[in-house]
Amino acid sequence: MIKFNAGHRVKLLDTRPISIDLFAGVGGLSLGLEWAGFFSATHVELDEIASRYAEYNFPLADHFGGSDRGDVRRVTAEDVLESVGHREVALIAGGPPCQGFSNVGLRRVEDPLNDLVLEMARLILTVRPRAFLIENVPGIQGKDYWQLEKALEMLAAEYRIAPSTVLFAPEFGVPQIRKRLFIVGVRADLGLTPELPPPTHGSAENERTPFPLPCTPTVGDAILDVPDCDQYPHLVDDDEVQYEVPPHSSFARMMRVSGELDERRGYTVDWNSQICTNVRRTQHGPDLVGRLSGLGPGVTDPASRIKRLAADGLCTTIRAGTTAERGAWSAPRPCHPTLSRVLTTRECARIQSFPDWFRFHPSKWHGNRQVGNAVPPLLAKAVGEAILRALKIPSLLSEPLVVPRDPGLIEADLASAKSAGFGRRRMSHQVVGTDRRARRASRTAER
Repeated sequence: MIKFNAGHRVKLLDTRPISIDLFAGVGGLSLGLEWAGFFSATHVELDEIASRYAEYNFPLADHFGGSDRGDVRRVTAEDVLESVGHREVALIAGGPPCQGFSNVGLRRVEDPLNDLVLEMARLILTVRPRAFLIENVPGIQGKDYWQLEKALEMLAAEYRIAPSTVLFAPEFGVPQIRKRLFIVGVRADLGLTPELPPPTHGSAENERTPFPLPCTPTVGDAILDVPDCDQYPHLVDDDEVQYEVPPHSSFARMMRVSGELDERRGYTVDWNSQICTNVRRTQHGPDLVGRLSGLGPGVTDPASRIKRLAADGLCTTIRAGTTAERGAWSAPRPCHPTLSRVLTTRECARIQSFPDWFRFHPSKWHGNRQVGNAVPPLLAKAVGEAILRALKIPSLLSEPLVVPRDPGLIEADLASAKSAGFGRRRMSHQVVGTDRRARRASRTAER
């Protein structure tokens, strides 16, 4: 492995196709695009906490974060081009905020964030990358929403645009029932045709695949080697513990051991592969523990709306939840397939296909939202590979650079989380999703 120096960002800018990630969040889309062969050189994200964790996990990227720099409405083409030394940009990608479009929530037609897809179109037309990628919930195409149609009308003047396509995450090796809309365009003057990927995986729960494919990993494949947080008292105030067992499946090995994915990316971060992070415990009251212990695989507790997963099946959609004014409280995490507790942030991250070196906020509120808001990296990888094929750019394998992360970016969060204690992290009646009847039932059950 090669040690990091300041010239490594320049090397990647000069040797790999450059992508820009708008609305980057914690970086799930960026990571998948880098696994495909891009260098995600610039991230734009309004949320300061998400941007800071992206900066921690992507130390070679330039980060426009927080209200001062991360508002896409204020970002100009010159800002983007200056960040990459005025090199050609191969791809602008992004998933504009989806709460106003999502089928889960209030679906506010008047949500002021709904027009951010138009700001994305503005930047694409002024930066003029070879290709663009828009990702969102399928609800963005609803008949009450005009913003996407207007944005595509603007982009069609200079780009060939493939039909919008809803991709199913399990068809790309993600052990989770999750659907996302993808739209890809290629600059018309290049004379190339945009494309989206065919499925790479199949499963018993997906009968649409017309030919044999590798099986989608199951929930058990994904998480059964993650340490059980309830066995470690210190995880009340901490979120790190040593692994108990070696990886037990090819998927778990991919999440824990550096390999071809890092070679495709061109660099990796320096991390302790013996330590599992983001495994903080959740306090469950005795009534809830009793109800969860009686749940069979696939059965949902009617009060909390928590569903027990089946070890040999796929996970339900890992949701981010939203603030109350946007229609929900904390989204309920699923119940572990063999234990009477909800999943930890790390187990949710595994199901999203994030590798274990990827660090999330140590508090469950922020950490789980970061995971739930992200694009599954393996799904993004498949889309990125299809874009590279359309652009006729070959993927490059190279010995990965080892890059240190800046611990100062997250030290205060770690210290704050350790001092919070169980009291501020109690599993309450509010952790029930968006069903008002379920919230009322839960409040009654917890009295």
